[in-house]
Amino acid sequence: MLYRFSCLDAHDQAVSTEEIEARSLIDAIAKAHLMLKSRPHHETVEVWRGNNLAYRARKDRIAAA
Repeated sequence: MLYRFSCLDAHDQAVSTEEIEARSLIDAIAKAHLMLKSRPHHETVEVWRGNNLAYRARKDRIAAA
């Protein structure tokens, strides 16, 4: 399934958007958290499925590993 990932800045403004294939929503959520770790200049990654916001990952809410 194709998901749209939107990277947001500290003011919740979209900085970049890309479409990424994922096997499931769980897989897309994992990819969103990896994006946050690899792109520290972004505060939030939103995962969209069509016109519906499926998940919102915020840097300040990532659990410590």
